[in-house]
Amino acid sequence: MFSRKKNDPLALSIDEERRAYFRVEPSPEKPVYLSIGPDRYQVKNIGAGGVAIFRRGEDEELELAKEYPFEVPLHLVDEVVSGVVRIIDISDRAYHCTFIGLSKEEMEKIHLFVLERQKEELKEKRRT
Repeated sequence: MFSRKKNDPLALSIDEERRAYFRVEPSPEKPVYLSIGPDRYQVKNIGAGGVAIFRRGEDEELELAKEYPFEVPLHLVDEVVSGVVRIIDISDRAYHCTFIGLSKEEMEKIHLFVLERQKEELKEKRRT
């Protein structure tokens, strides 16, 4: 684990055992939606390794361990990523998914989105 001063508003911590890629939460002012078939889910967080999407009320549509084709427009970088997600966990509020077989180009689009969102977050923290 890596971290800086606890009282530093720009502090960063990494738990290397849990994630191979950084994840970010989309801006509340500019939410990101992932589509699976005709259904749209708001993105809770996203990184090159996977995505968490909010559950919609009492829906039981997505099943644990199943794979689904998806598409997600990343407006911050004017890109669209499509591929397959596997549901790896279901919590009360979200489906937790991993990306399956994304191309390097698709992963790079997500990396770029994460970087741009991190820049936004830093600007927001500096303003406060």
